[in-house]
Amino acid sequence: MFTWKILEIFDQAKSVKYRLSATDGKNTLDTEGNHIFAVGTVNLPFLEIKEANLIDWLEKDTTCNDINLIKLNLEKQLKELENSQKVEFPWLANTFTVE
Repeated sequence: MFTWKILEIFDQAKSVKYRLSATDGKNTLDTEGNHIFAVGTVNLPFLEIKEANLIDWLEKDTTCNDINLIKLNLEKQLKELENSQKVEFPWLANTFTVE
């Protein structure tokens, strides 16, 4: 499941700062970035724009051949987490505690 959030808008919606969260039910990952919209993407007057419009445009503008590269990268990371094993920090190895 993916959740977009618009964090900031710049230059009358010529670009945005966003956060995309992905979850597989067990793990959650977030990524933030800035996106400059392609010319003609933003097609409403600034005062009429809603977050849902920006998310829709952002999703379409970052999708090529039906693949959204931002989502694809998060999916790959979630898959890696699913197949990995948690280990202790290396700087904590061979340490002991006094009880």
